[in-house]
Amino acid sequence: MNTACHVHNRVTLRAGTATTLYELWKEKKPTVKYFHVFGSKCYILAGRDYIRKMDPKNDEGIFLGYSTNSRAYKVYNNITRVVMESINLIIDDVAKEPVPEVVPGVEAYP
Repeated sequence: MNTACHVHNRVTLRAGTATTLYELWKEKKPTVKYFHVFGSKCYILAGRDYIRKMDPKNDEGIFLGYSTNSRAYKVYNNITRVVMESINLIIDDVAKEPVPEVVPGVEAYP
């Protein structure tokens, strides 16, 4: 719910004007470059105390959302199968395969 309100304040335009609610409060344009796609693949950087030379430096996971208590992100770790919060991660927002455009009556591939 907190994420929905945060996005709503930065994206929704005020009726009858071309400004967002954030612009009315702060008198400057909002930045949305830190928003990420929910459910996208991410790489959790290892925060373990002892990492040996040949151990993996990160774990693969799924981005679930933003933490309500800190600046961390909520992620599902595929290796340990645990939902965790972490600040040190890289989120891959780019889709692997583009979705083909569907036109009725036209075949995409002959």
